[in-house]
Amino acid sequence: MSVEYLIKRIRAYNPDADFDFLRRSYEYSEKSHRGQWRDSGDPYFTHCFETAKTLVDLKLDMTTICAGLLHDVVEDTSVTRDELAYLFGETIAQLVEGVTNISKYQFKGRVQQRQAENYLKLLLATAKDIRVILIKLADRLHNMNTLSFLPPHKQEEIAKQTFEVYAPLAHRLGIARIRSRLEDLSFKYLYPTEYKQMASLLSERLAEREAYTKRIVHAIQRELNGYGIEAQVDGRSKHIHSIYRKIHEKGTPFEEIFDLTAARILVKTQGGCYVALGALHKKWYHIPERFKDFIGLPKANGYQSLHTTILDRERPVEIQIRTHEMHQIAEYGIAAHWSYKEGVPSKTDGERIFAWFRDMLDEIQELKDPYQFIRSMKGELFPDEVYVFTPNGDLHCLPAGSTSIDFAYKIHTEVGQSCHGAEVNGGMVPLKYHLQTGDRVKILTHSQGHPSRDWLRWVKTARARNKIRHWLNEQDRAQAIELGKKILELEMRRQHLNLREYIKSPELGAIAEKLKLKTVDDLFMQIGNGKQSATHVVNVLRPEPEPPEEEETVLEAPRPEPAIQLEGIDLDAIRIMKCCNPIPGDEILGYITRGRGVSIHKVDCPRILNEPERMVHLEWKSVERETYPATIAVECDDCPGMLGEIASSIALYKVNIVQGNIGKTRSTLASHKTACDQLTLAVNGLEQLEAVMESIRCLKGVRSVTRTT
Repeated sequence: MSVEYLIKRIRAYNPDADFDFLRRSYEYSEKSHRGQWRDSGDPYFTHCFETAKTLVDLKLDMTTICAGLLHDVVEDTSVTRDELAYLFGETIAQLVEGVTNISKYQFKGRVQQRQAENYLKLLLATAKDIRVILIKLADRLHNMNTLSFLPPHKQEEIAKQTFEVYAPLAHRLGIARIRSRLEDLSFKYLYPTEYKQMASLLSERLAEREAYTKRIVHAIQRELNGYGIEAQVDGRSKHIHSIYRKIHEKGTPFEEIFDLTAARILVKTQGGCYVALGALHKKWYHIPERFKDFIGLPKANGYQSLHTTILDRERPVEIQIRTHEMHQIAEYGIAAHWSYKEGVPSKTDGERIFAWFRDMLDEIQELKDPYQFIRSMKGELFPDEVYVFTPNGDLHCLPAGSTSIDFAYKIHTEVGQSCHGAEVNGGMVPLKYHLQTGDRVKILTHSQGHPSRDWLRWVKTARARNKIRHWLNEQDRAQAIELGKKILELEMRRQHLNLREYIKSPELGAIAEKLKLKTVDDLFMQIGNGKQSATHVVNVLRPEPEPPEEEETVLEAPRPEPAIQLEGIDLDAIRIMKCCNPIPGDEILGYITRGRGVSIHKVDCPRILNEPERMVHLEWKSVERETYPATIAVECDDCPGMLGEIASSIALYKVNIVQGNIGKTRSTLASHKTACDQLTLAVNGLEQLEAVMESIRCLKGVRSVTRTT
């Protein structure tokens, strides 16, 4: 660790740099931090040196490197900003101040109240000079490299900050070298078990992979040389987190990850990239869907390269082909466009990646409310997440596509369970509204509110989905138990038994145990869900004696199943099905559906499955002023006034027409027209419907009246 080491590295790419300025910065920082120690036991200045070393690796200008050496003197020593500006100039002071502003603010996974203002200060500092961000990334990289010396809770907190903020920021700036290292280190501390598993898998056959990579690199080099293509071919490795992400997100087995064996080809010109690609595809088969041209269509951060995957002895090998300049941009991103001689952005095509920073700065200058800033910055850095505020200003992070319901459960389970409405930015929105970054959300609750099954189609987060399912399962269980009791009670009544006498007796418990159920309630639930026959349970309770063999058995006509009146079952557990639209007076059948109560059908409905153990016979109980939809088809002459006469005939019985579908057909005779009208009526039962239909049939010109479904 010496200034001469840095000078040697800088001289390799910038021999005209001001090395005296570097020496002064080095000595001043070392002196200012003298007597301070890191948790690792090293002198604090080692951190400043390692930060500067990373900036040298990025081949940055001397001002940035010196600011890296000095970046902590204002925050951690008695040195003031004015003193720093006097000794090293205003530019150094501004860069150090910008880093200090960021360091004072601690990013949290859950951003607290009033932190929007701090975000605003952060962007204003970085937008003035993006080198502040580059210094901060170098600072964070060394902190992550020494994270093992901190307590576990601090390790997790800092790793989460790094993974959520700094790694995405490095990615957005195109600095793959720093981004991959930050992701791997964060992954190591956030998911230590998964990290060890991945590291173990990678190391198991490391020697074999290295030998194969060496062989394929040599084969590619030989092939390109044969075409007279001057190229540099190297093997490359994929970082641990990217491999884990492919396995986790895409379900790709470890053995099928293409990137484990990979090569990179660097050529002199853009045209040479395509010539090299052609040579590879002529020699080896390639996987068409794996080919990508990022030269013709660069990524937003300026990345350019050709990607292809060839098959060598049926083993996939991923290849990247790019120029040396493209490689610099891929590795160093925005830093590759920074002139190390002048400390200003170079005029290259890659400068377009500064556009998003300039656009945000223009927007910030117009902002009156710091909350608006979150919408801009978070949307740029984290497109897969949304950041929304509570009415008190607390900020919550949710996956993109989350709804007001997800937000309610994020606040508290009870808030989610009792949610019945939401206000966003002061206005009412549907519960399925997709939240946008920057929204201020107020959840409206009610003591009688409860989750709906529809919510499962709307929510995005696993937490909300699991809580809703748990509540619904509990409700379904309670409903199924009650329904099962009623069905068993009616079956027992048919056989002259009283459920109340058995409800606490050991017999039902014994049956439940025999069926491998834990409680009698579980038995009721099985009956209510149609998984267990009430008749079977009653027969086990009191089996019928077998007739003596010597006596002749007299066969009696089977007794009809008793009817269950609809008021005997909770109305929430009953659904009158639209496939046959039964109405009072129709002969009906109940079909026990699993978890959704009893479905009511006409006995001749073709939708009923042939599962007798799940069927119960029902009968209607008349309810005053209750009406049911019934649809009829009327075929009649198509003549003026016909529809009015039909409507008048229906009105005589005080029946409303709910819906009408007026159709028309032509017969073979041009003068003879027939109308086919379909009308949905609200009737109180079959008797009223048949009376209305008969009244319509008596009208002149009506040919037929039939009931339809």
